[in-house]
Amino acid sequence: MPNVLSYFTNAVSERIRRSPFYYERYNNTCDFALNRNYERYARECKGAYEAEHGPLDLPPSPLFENAAELVRGAFPTEKASSYSAKITDLIERKDAKVKFSEQEGRSAYIQTPLQTLGADILDVLRFPRVSQGLLAFFRSNFRILWVTCFRSFPAQSGKAGSQLWHSDSFPPYTCKMFLHLTPATAETGATQFMNRQDTMAYRRAGYFGQYQGERFADMQDFARAHNLPYRPLFHSASPGDATIFDMNFFHRAVAPTASFLDVLQFCFVPSMTSWEEQLRRDGGIEGLSARGVSKLPRDPRQT
Repeated sequence: MPNVLSYFTNAVSERIRRSPFYYERYNNTCDFALNRNYERYARECKGAYEAEHGPLDLPPSPLFENAAELVRGAFPTEKASSYSAKITDLIERKDAKVKFSEQEGRSAYIQTPLQTLGADILDVLRFPRVSQGLLAFFRSNFRILWVTCFRSFPAQSGKAGSQLWHSDSFPPYTCKMFLHLTPATAETGATQFMNRQDTMAYRRAGYFGQYQGERFADMQDFARAHNLPYRPLFHSASPGDATIFDMNFFHRAVAPTASFLDVLQFCFVPSMTSWEEQLRRDGGIEGLSARGVSKLPRDPRQT
């Protein structure tokens, strides 16, 4: 009997999370308690920031409607290219810091990238348009939850989970950023996004892309069947450019067909203090690397 009750409770809960009044408010299908925790904490962080600095004089973040914002020249081109060359060297030397994965397409992951490649990677967060873009999104201080680095190789066949249209379904007031080390184009694997309007339209038509088994690689048939527009967006980026994005909008990674794609990926959450001060409190890049890619805690105060 308890198992039957649990099944129906979960079914009702998922139906609520997949209703328009819910996902249009939170832009995800996470459970209510998780969303409430992050929403409350974001308000507290915003209040603390305004108490210290006054109201933030920045326009609304473009991420609220367009999913992604490209910041050109966020990091020196020469340094970005030198880090890509270092990744090539690590791979060719079969360095222990390189781990290969077939699950997300043919990829190589660089462990502890801030230590392996260089801590001055964090200078990208000091670039004015990057810091302003993140402030406009959070309306408060923010902190780095984790940093990863990967190389995507040209795909031979098949589609990995991240290469299918999906929503990461993270809590609200979280976002990610790519620092591009190589060109990101249609041929070299620029990530594709849908804007808010199209994301919500696809959800209303029944597409959520939350679980692996319900994700599509090609949405054109679904779009035609439901009389929806299919107009994925992507930003062509050069080495040193940065893409800030809300991963709860529909998006998909695209396997390169020419050359490879090198990217550093940051994940951010709200904070009561600056990312630099929080990093210091967490033990610097060693503490950040020790945490690794971790699941977001239910209470953001515990990050």
